Amino acid sequence: MGVYTRQQLLDTGVSEGAIIYRTKVGTLTRLLPSIYCTGEPTYRDRCVAATLWQPHAVLSHLTAAWWWNLLDREPEQVEITVPRDTRARGPKWLRAYRRSLTESSFADGLPVVTIEQTMVDVAVSLTRPALEKFFDSALSRSVSWRGVAVQCEKSAGMAGITEVRRQLRLCCPRTLSEPERMVARALTAAGYFLEINAEVGPYYADLMDRRARVIVEIDGREFHSAPDVFTHDRVRQNALQLDGWLVLRYSAAMVMANLDDVVRQIIDTVRRRRKALS
Repeated sequence: MGVYTRQQLLDTGVSEGAIIYRTKVGTLTRLLPSIYCTGEPTYRDRCVAATLWQPHAVLSHLTAAWWWNLLDREPEQVEITVPRDTRARGPKWLRAYRRSLTESSFADGLPVVTIEQTMVDVAVSLTRPALEKFFDSALSRSVSWRGVAVQCEKSAGMAGITEVRRQLRLCCPRTLSEPERMVARALTAAGYFLEINAEVGPYYADLMDRRARVIVEIDGREFHSAPDVFTHDRVRQNALQLDGWLVLRYSAAMVMANLDDVVRQIIDTVRRRRKALS
C-alpha cells in the first residue's frame, strides 16, 4: 500500500502506459489529478494524497483533530487549508478552506495546523453539544487551555473564535464520565464553578465546593454491582461527613434522566450551605 505522484511512479520505472493499464484493472486507484494509490485507499492515504496534490496545503479542521488524536472516529471528509489564491477543486471526499496561516506544524510526517489552531477550526465544524464534549476531552489530555487562549488572540476575527472563547470559559476538563461532565457543565453554565476530581484529604471528590463544604458524587453502575466498591465508598463517605462535608449522591441514570432537577438541587444546597457557613 502506498500513495504516489505520477512523477514518482515514472521515476521508479513505471511507464505512462503501465499507469493507465494498472488504473484500468484496479491495481492503481486515481485519487486526485496525478496522484495514485495502490489498493483501496484508507483515510490516511487520502490525507497523504491531498498534501501531495497541493504542496502548500496543511491538514486542518476535523482532519487535523483526528491527526492529533483528538477524535476517535475518522471524519467523513479530508479537510485541508490552502493559500487564498489556490483555484483547484477536488472530489467530494476533500474539502479545502482558502485562507492565510502564519504557522503550521507536522504530525506523523504530514503538514497540519497546530493543535491550538485545530481547536479554533473545529468550532466551525461541530454542533455545540459535540463541541462541548470535544473541548472537555481535549483539554483533559494533550491540549493546553492557555495555549488555546493565546491562539484566540492570534486568530482574532477568524470564524469560530467567539464560540472557542465561550468553550474556554465553560469547559469542564478532567471529568471521568459523561454524567459527571454533564453535571459539571450545567453547574458552570449557571455560574457555579465546582472543582472537578478535587483532592479532599486522602480522597478525591467528583465535584466539590470548598466554601460550602459540599461534595457531589455521581455513581456509575459499578457502585451498585461491586460489593467492595460499595463498602469502600461507605467508609469514605462516613469519614467525609464526620469532617464536616455534606455529600450529595446521584446515580448516572438519575443524571441522564433528570439533569435539570439534579443541578437545581446541587445549586440550592451549595447556596444554602455557603450562607450558613459564612
